[in-house]
Amino acid sequence: MMRLAEKHGPGKKAKNVYFAGCTASYVEPDISMASVRLLDEASVDFTYVGNKENCCGTPMLVAGKWDVFEEILRRNLEAVKETGADTVIASCPACDMMWRHVYPTWAKKLGIEYNLTAKHYSEVLSEKIASGEFTFPDTGREPVTVTWHDSCHIGRVSGVYEPPRDLIKAIPHARFVEMTHHHNEAHCCGSVLTLIKDPPVAADIGETRLNDAVEVGASKVLALCPCCEFQLRVSADKKQVPVEVIDLARFASSALGYDFPDPNPEVQRQWAVFEAMIALMTPQGFADLMGTMWPELISAMPFGMGPMMKVMGRIPGALNLMKPMFPILFPRLLPMMMPTVMPVMLEKVAERIPMPDYTLEQIPEIMPTVMNNLMPHMIGDVVPLVTQSMIDYLQGRNA
Repeated sequence: MMRLAEKHGPGKKAKNVYFAGCTASYVEPDISMASVRLLDEASVDFTYVGNKENCCGTPMLVAGKWDVFEEILRRNLEAVKETGADTVIASCPACDMMWRHVYPTWAKKLGIEYNLTAKHYSEVLSEKIASGEFTFPDTGREPVTVTWHDSCHIGRVSGVYEPPRDLIKAIPHARFVEMTHHHNEAHCCGSVLTLIKDPPVAADIGETRLNDAVEVGASKVLALCPCCEFQLRVSADKKQVPVEVIDLARFASSALGYDFPDPNPEVQRQWAVFEAMIALMTPQGFADLMGTMWPELISAMPFGMGPMMKVMGRIPGALNLMKPMFPILFPRLLPMMMPTVMPVMLEKVAERIPMPDYTLEQIPEIMPTVMNNLMPHMIGDVVPLVTQSMIDYLQGRNA
């Protein structure tokens, strides 16, 4: 990739700037590597900003962190401005959505000049194919039956439906078949909000989409959204659906003779952390965690209540009489207990979830904020799940 870095790398002036996005940079780098290869092979005049590229800001925007989002917006606009580009080319549909729809709206609201056009790389390549400026060689490869997954953001939000199909159909060994549900009627992959709220349902939705591909005889599902690819790969593994999920840029680049590292090991590793964290942040998950911390939790009770609770545990029936009070007491006591038990909680979380080093470094800062934000909304569901466990501990049944 050194030649490409010298030709297109940071500090270069160009008409277009490629915006990779977080997932294609850190989780599925084959997407960004392949996208850059395709743009280069198609003789697109482009550069990229390297370390000056920030997250597009989607997570901050939907979380209501608008001050952080504004800072990100300004930084990204400044980085692109320095390149002299008038067009931002994205590979991630969410990033494309931000540059195409959200950034212009916010720039106008903030009084920032915005003269940029946003395109997905498939649109750029489709134009090159249509003009005859870019073709794929016929290498005599065995034909492979592929289908296309219309991601929600690039499809329903941005209306980019045909360019990815144009790209696929231009590849000599690709036999394209359309799924029954396609274009604006395409099934969602089940990622993002469903995945966070109800992971089992997300896997079922992913299975439904993958079965759409199996039904039309496709052996490979091509997609261009990192989150869709992530989710569909996990669903295929969990549900044992016999179809391979491949990034469009990677598939197209392979037709030009390029090969890239397999992202699946890293996807699965990071997925394990993500899935475990989601499970932990449910009422049952947090109740299970509390069940491993009763000595510390009881000792951390304010106003001398810890010793009192232990005494009550030795009086037959006393704790059962107190049960109606627990839904009132816990929401008031837990915030006062958290600072004391947080170090132990962090240790317990690290024992339960196999986190990479960079996550372990961030958890001490993140976890208290997560608890402060989450517990007021969740405590009412947690109390019924932990009450009997606490009584059992105080009565010496699971000490």
